Amino acid sequence: MAVRDAFSTEEWRTVSAAPFLVGLYLVGASQCGPMGIVTEMLAAEKAVTLEASQPDGLPIVQEIEADLVAEVLTRDFGLIDGSDETQARVLGELTLALALVKTHSPGLDSAFRAWLFRVAEHVARASAEGSPGDRRVIGDHELDALHTLAGLLGVPR
Repeated sequence: MAVRDAFSTEEWRTVSAAPFLVGLYLVGASQCGPMGIVTEMLAAEKAVTLEASQPDGLPIVQEIEADLVAEVLTRDFGLIDGSDETQARVLGELTLALALVKTHSPGLDSAFRAWLFRVAEHVARASAEGSPGDRRVIGDHELDALHTLAGLLGVPR
């Protein structure tokens, strides 16, 4: 049985949005320009592709990747402006996705949470400050966002 079969269509949309919600939370924290937003969201997508391509990749991520390839994942995340309200909305949607995984696929819950934090770190590194030739530094806003996500995801920081 495919992981997605444990979820309704709407629930699966929520769950499959999780890595992008992590990316959006970091986008809101960094308040970067349009190119930064594109860079960060591409980093989230790349993290999905990288995990899905691993022989021991998480099945849930492999199914998210399959939906990306099939262009099934289309969802309007609304305005991402970095406001407290928007950031709270993104965290609320992520919390719902985590609850759905915990309920319907408890065996994948902790691995999925740990992977989502790795996505967050990947996105934060993609948006790091500094010129491409320099060592890139993750800014304070992104570090705060990573700390918040670590708490939500229940991963040690």
